[in-house]
Amino acid sequence: MFDNQVMPIGTKIKELRKILNMTQVELAEGICSINNISLLENNKQKLTYKLAVRLATNFNKKSKNTLITTEELMRDEDDQANIIIENNIISTLEKIKIIKSFEEMLDEAEWLLKKYNIIDKNKIKLYNTASNFYYNNYSYYKSYEMCRIGLTIAINCGNKLEEANFYISKARINVALKKYLEALQQLEHAEKINDFDNDELFRRICFNKAVLYKKMNKFAESLEYLDKIKNIVNDQKRMMDLKTMYANCLECLQEYEKSEKEYIEILDIAMKLNNQDLIALTYRNLSELHFNMKNNKNALMFINASLENNHNNSHVNDDMFFAAKIYKRLEKYSEAKKYLLRALEISEETDRENSELIENIIYELILIYIIENDEDNINLMEQKSKELNVDYRLIYLELIKYYRIKNEEKSIYFNNELIEIIKKEKNF
Repeated sequence: MFDNQVMPIGTKIKELRKILNMTQVELAEGICSINNISLLENNKQKLTYKLAVRLATNFNKKSKNTLITTEELMRDEDDQANIIIENNIISTLEKIKIIKSFEEMLDEAEWLLKKYNIIDKNKIKLYNTASNFYYNNYSYYKSYEMCRIGLTIAINCGNKLEEANFYISKARINVALKKYLEALQQLEHAEKINDFDNDELFRRICFNKAVLYKKMNKFAESLEYLDKIKNIVNDQKRMMDLKTMYANCLECLQEYEKSEKEYIEILDIAMKLNNQDLIALTYRNLSELHFNMKNNKNALMFINASLENNHNNSHVNDDMFFAAKIYKRLEKYSEAKKYLLRALEISEETDRENSELIENIIYELILIYIIENDEDNINLMEQKSKELNVDYRLIYLELIKYYRIKNEEKSIYFNNELIEIIKKEKNF
């Protein structure tokens, strides 16, 4: 009845009595004196289990829609706070998509952590949820901080399984930050902790090592780790993730025929399951495969199929960016610009944290504007790169080269700006 409130046991009894329109006389009937009820409600007398049973009976005589249990009456403030964290806050955080809303609720949870005795299991789950949220929203440093807090809790309470899981999560973040050596060390540390041979932990370690080696362009090593776990993955989504990465690695090794065969198998399964997200993703992968094979016609056909099946608008800005790359290769600059501008618009509206994609979109737009000698839009995109706080060093290099002959003053300006950026990074 008080799912989102924490209050002393006596206060809770008093509030419950008021909600049910009961007098102290009615609540005390056949149980205890009115004075006992008054002491209870003012938190001057401890509630015993025996008395709680009787109070629940009298409450339920008045309550028509809600059953009041003895356990509910006996819950102290710490118990109530733990229930709010576990049943309300964490479950809500798992569904939230907007960063501001997420952080407001996370602040509420951390306030409860400071004020009440929250069990380690709930703390670990909270920080794991927060780390995953920030990771999925490209806020890698915030994600890492959530991992750090969660890892400390897991170590302090001796939870080896969660300790290993947090090391894996830290490794995943470091892969995204291109800190590959640190990621490898963290995965090896998780492997040492897994002395109880937990299959799920082993799967996570191997899969993340496969991701790491793929990012390091060590595709054979990536395939080796995927082979280690292909027979222990029994979850369909995870199996599709594994098969997709397997096909990606084959593609990077230029084993295009084998890679396409894997993608076609994935697409067939996705269509049977009517999994629109997986259908869209697989068409995107097929488009990239044919792009690498210099088969632009098929690449365009598959990326359009991906966009058509992307009903949830998941990574649609990324798909549009890739479609633009195909049109650019075909020297259809008008079409390329259309897709790039739409991708940028979507990124600004819903995906601002994905700075790498935004940087790539602006860079490609500037390259097209350079081809077209469109200085107005070059200036516009150069300003946009600053507004959106992306890394614009490569953009400046292109502008230095472009203006070297056309406008020496501007070339010098961008050159000096670039020097200042580098000096600032180096703390000169």
